Amino acid sequence: MIGGIVAILIAYWFYRSAEARGLPAFQWAFAGLIAYYIPNFIWSLMVAKPWINSLHAQNGTAMATVLGFSSVFVGALVAFLVHVFLLRKAPTSVTLDR
Repeated sequence: MIGGIVAILIAYWFYRSAEARGLPAFQWAFAGLIAYYIPNFIWSLMVAKPWINSLHAQNGTAMATVLGFSSVFVGALVAFLVHVFLLRKAPTSVTLDR
């Protein structure tokens, strides 16, 4: 649930940023979703799930809860990096009238 809310917020953030720069907003919103979901799924399947399974044998409920949300943080971090290093540096088509 929280991952879906974060995905919507990231898509909106990318959309508004691209729109302000005169870039194709829907394509950048989709790029933001991809930048969020791909690392999210990879982290979840390759790191978090096996780690959580090993913690269940040790009765580490609190740590398992944190690891359950770790994929959201990893996805949001990668989306933030894509925003900083790609979207902000993309050539804009907005001209300022003076």
